[in-house]
Amino acid sequence: MSFSHNVKKELAALTGQEPCCVRAQAYALALFGRSFSAREMCIQTDYAEVAECYRSMIADVCGVEVKVNVSDAGKYLVEVEREEDRRQVIDEFGHSHGGALRINRANLSGDCCAGAFVRGAFLACGTVTAPDKDYHFEFAIPYLNISRDLMKLLEEYDFRPKMVTRKGVRVVYFKDSESIEDILTFMGAANASLEIMGVKMYKDMRNNINRKTNFETANITRTVDAAMQQIEAIRKIERCRGLNSLPDQLRKIAVIRRDNPEMSLREIGEIIDDPISRSGVNHRLRRIVEIAAEIPEDS
Repeated sequence: MSFSHNVKKELAALTGQEPCCVRAQAYALALFGRSFSAREMCIQTDYAEVAECYRSMIADVCGVEVKVNVSDAGKYLVEVEREEDRRQVIDEFGHSHGGALRINRANLSGDCCAGAFVRGAFLACGTVTAPDKDYHFEFAIPYLNISRDLMKLLEEYDFRPKMVTRKGVRVVYFKDSESIEDILTFMGAANASLEIMGVKMYKDMRNNINRKTNFETANITRTVDAAMQQIEAIRKIERCRGLNSLPDQLRKIAVIRRDNPEMSLREIGEIIDDPISRSGVNHRLRRIVEIAAEIPEDS
């Protein structure tokens, strides 16, 4: 079962709504379905829960007969078959005047109805990507005016959706996890919102571990490279001039580094006769590398 299916299943199962919210959700299910007109009124979905939600809500609110058909491929087509029933739904939701299709705010009688309305819209035409893959939430709406009206409604509740056109369909969407968490909660999908938060926390923890590991690996690589450079310089001096050519302080450090390539600078500083700091060891080793660099390669 996909994450989007789980969200729709959670939303379709919500009970105990106020009558005004039931009406708002039923209205959005009808309006954002595949078609909403006197000629055709239906929704097409992959999910039995959405099909039953559409059927029961439209039938209960509008007092009409709604039929569910299932294809061989398991797709659900839920439709108001009779024209007189379709006209009754249109009248019930205040669209009998004709004209451009817009959201009729009269069907959202209180602030509590906005979440129910958005819930119905999502059930009808929305999808959300699994958070372990990406953060993406959208409504795919065939009508420009309705998509603009939905954006305006969401903005009134402090959401900041974006819109693009994809194959002639207007897509109102969110791409950031915080907005997706908030709108899922707004619609009533609290469990799905918590799941996104949990996945995000896991991702953040994993990214922090990866950053720390990469940082430590880079440090180890730099340390090894520096040690190899130092040992090569010591061997060049030893081969060309002998280590006794070095000042006593540098010669002691050179011998310890040559014989202990795995030691850290701090450890070298601790075992020398007169212990010195890590920076002191580093300074002396840099001087040894500089001396080696001054020796001609053919010496």
